[in-house]
Amino acid sequence: MEEENKMSFLDHVQELRKRILWSLLAVIIFFIPAYFFSEQIFDFLMQPIIKNLPEGSSLIFTRPAEGFITYLKVSFFAAVVLAIPFILYQSWIFLAPALYKEEKQIIIPFIFFGTFFFIAGAAFCYYIASPPAFKFLLGEYSSEYVKAFPSIREALSFSMSLIIGFGIIFEFPLIVFVLSRIGIVNSKFLREKRKYAILIGAVVAAVLTPTTDAISMLFMFIPLLVFYELGILVAWVFGKKKEEEASETKPDTTV
Repeated sequence: MEEENKMSFLDHVQELRKRILWSLLAVIIFFIPAYFFSEQIFDFLMQPIIKNLPEGSSLIFTRPAEGFITYLKVSFFAAVVLAIPFILYQSWIFLAPALYKEEKQIIIPFIFFGTFFFIAGAAFCYYIASPPAFKFLLGEYSSEYVKAFPSIREALSFSMSLIIGFGIIFEFPLIVFVLSRIGIVNSKFLREKRKYAILIGAVVAAVLTPTTDAISMLFMFIPLLVFYELGILVAWVFGKKKEEEASETKPDTTV
């Protein structure tokens, strides 16, 4: 533990660089098989849009290489999703020096719940948040003379931005868990900063949502608030032990 604490700033930077490179290698490895199924993955990702296209509308591409580039993006996106457990493992290795010995043993739950929360966020986006958002955006402003013909590049970017945004949001309880175990945050701190968190949550929802419609922002903002409150509970349950241990180790100054 003492040797780990003696790591210099440059050592930490080099360690971070190493973990990023290993993560990129995992993405590259998964990219190859993902490319062979890129057409099926693209069709799956586009279903919420296709099902809400007005009659007479369709997806299009306007540049010769747009279809090829779109399938490359799909493959890269799928590779990142498949590599999430390995990326979480690399993140854990980077954070491990700041943890106690017994805390390092929860690596498997960390990877499992990290993957689970991201998939849950992606599923929430795909099945619950995206359909009404696309129905509003594509159908509300269509008419007899105005038809929606989204390009596959823009449609894919829109869908991936939403999925990644919701996946990140659903990771918040896990992030709070790690930070509370390290001692960076606690439940009291999170409760006191709740009003600022609401404001920041609104800004984050606006930034992560690839459009300005209220429906998409609302679907992203509400989970942010829910997970912030859940984060307070997580910090209280899992950070409390460490806070108590810290108080017990304080020297007794009473006479």
